[in-house]
Amino acid sequence: MWILVLEKGFTYCGVNIKGLELQETSCHAAEAHRVDEIFEMAFEHQEHTRILSPNPHFGHILTPCTVVPVRLYSDARNVLSGIIDSHENLKHLKDDFVKVLVWMLVQYCYKKSKTWESPGSANKNKQESFTENQHSGAVKGSRALREEDSFSVDTVEDWTDESDIFDFEPSSRTRDRKDPGQLGLTPKVHLSIPGSIETQSQDFLQEMSPEDKLNRAMVLGLPAVDKGKQPEVLPRVEFSCSYSELLSIPEEWRTAPVPSSKVSEMRQRFPEEWYHFVLSQLDFFHLKEKPSSLLTDLMKDQALKELYIHGVLSCCFGLFGLDNAVPAPRHVFRAYTGGIPWSAGLDWLTGKPELFQLALKAFRYTFKLMLDKASLGPVENFRELVNYLEGYESDWYIGLVSDLEWQQAVLQEKPYLFSLGHDPSMGIYTGRVLTLQELLVQVGKLNAEAVRGQWANLSWELLYATNDDEERYSIQAHPALLRNLTVQAADPPLGYPVYSSQLLQLPLF
Repeated sequence: MWILVLEKGFTYCGVNIKGLELQETSCHAAEAHRVDEIFEMAFEHQEHTRILSPNPHFGHILTPCTVVPVRLYSDARNVLSGIIDSHENLKHLKDDFVKVLVWMLVQYCYKKSKTWESPGSANKNKQESFTENQHSGAVKGSRALREEDSFSVDTVEDWTDESDIFDFEPSSRTRDRKDPGQLGLTPKVHLSIPGSIETQSQDFLQEMSPEDKLNRAMVLGLPAVDKGKQPEVLPRVEFSCSYSELLSIPEEWRTAPVPSSKVSEMRQRFPEEWYHFVLSQLDFFHLKEKPSSLLTDLMKDQALKELYIHGVLSCCFGLFGLDNAVPAPRHVFRAYTGGIPWSAGLDWLTGKPELFQLALKAFRYTFKLMLDKASLGPVENFRELVNYLEGYESDWYIGLVSDLEWQQAVLQEKPYLFSLGHDPSMGIYTGRVLTLQELLVQVGKLNAEAVRGQWANLSWELLYATNDDEERYSIQAHPALLRNLTVQAADPPLGYPVYSSQLLQLPLF
C-alpha cells in the first residue's frame, strides 16, 4: 500500500492511497524482500541481538516508523473436491435443508409476531378493520353503481323511445334522477337488455389498445365461458391453540401444486423432534399476558405443524422437484447461485419473492453446514445445530462475491464471509472465506526527493525521449531505491497502480 500525502495543515491531512499489484514477479520479489528485511530488523526482536550493531541498510530510501494495528480481511480460497462431490454428503443435504428451512420459517414468523400484542387484540383489530373495509367497500360500490346509471330494475322504466339504448351516455332524465334508496348498503342487481351489447364509456374504450379492442370484438364469436368455476380457496385453518396464529405462515405460501401423495411422504420425512425443539427455544417476551403452557400448546397443535409441512414441501418442490434422487454437484452449485433450471415448482416459488429468498438463504446455510460437518465433524445434538445456524445468522454472510450484499457486509465489518465458486477450465468447485482480524501493519517513510527524482526521470524518458522499450532501465529492480515499486505507484499513464483512491481528508484532532 502506497500512501501519498497531498496536503496537510494544522488540523487536517489530505492523502491519496494507492494499491500495488500482488503479483510476485522477479522485480517485485527482489524489492519486497528487502522491505521485509528492513521492517523485520526494526520491529521484530531477535533472541541474539547486539546492543550496538551497524545498520546494514544504511542509505536505503525507506525509514521504518511504527507498527499500527489494523482490522482487515484475510482471503482464503480452498478447493472443495472430495466434499461437494461426496455421495454421502449430498445424501444428507436434503434432510439438513428441511431442518434449516424449518428453523428459518419459525424464526421468520416469530420476528413477524413481535409486531402483534396478543392473539385476542390482533383478531379484534382484524375484525374491526374487516368491518370498516366492508362498510366502506359497500358504500363505494353503491356510489359506483349510482354514478354508472347502468340498466337496473329501477332504471329500465326511465328509458324512453326518444333515447337510444346503444348510446354511451344515458339521458338527462336518468342522469338527474336521484333515488334515496341507493344510499343503502345493498348494491343493485344489473340486468342487461336481452339481445343488446354491453357497452361501456367512451373514456374506457379510448384507453383500450387496438389489440384489446380486437380481442373484445372476437370474444363475441367464441363459445360461452363457464362462469360457475370459482377460484380455489384454501380451507380456514382451525388452530387448537389461540397463540398459533402468531407463528402461522402466510396462506399463499402453501398453495404449491403438489400432489397429495407427496404431502403424505413429507409428513413422514418431517423432523418432528427438531420442530418441537425449535419451538421450545422461543421465549415470547414481547407478549404481556401469556399462559405458562404456551410452548406445550404450540407443540401439540397439529394444524400449525401441517402449515410448516406444506411450507417446507413447497420450497423443496421448487428447488429439487418431486423426485428423491441425490442432487448432483452441478445442481447444488446452481441452486446455491440461484440459477436453478426452470420447472413448474420453481415458477411457483419465484412468484413468492420473499419465500424464494428464504429458501435460497436456507439452502446456502445448508451448504455451509455441509462443509463444516465435513471438516469439523458431525453435529452431535440439536443444541449444536442451533448454535451453527445462529452463528451463520449473526456472524456470517453466505452468498456470492458478485452480490451487492457482499459489499455491504464488508462495509459493515461482518466477521466472516463465504462464497462458492466454480472454475470451468479446471472443472473444480472452490470456496472463498474472508475472515476479519486484527493485524499489525508496519509503516515506513520513503525519501521524498528520491521518489520525485525517479518520477521526473520517468516523465523525461517516456514523454520526451519516447522510450517504448518494455525492458527499459527505469523499471528494473533496485533494492536500495525501490525503483520498480516507485514507478508503479506513479500517476497514470506513467504508472500503473491497480487501485487509486480520491483525495481523503483526515482530521488530526
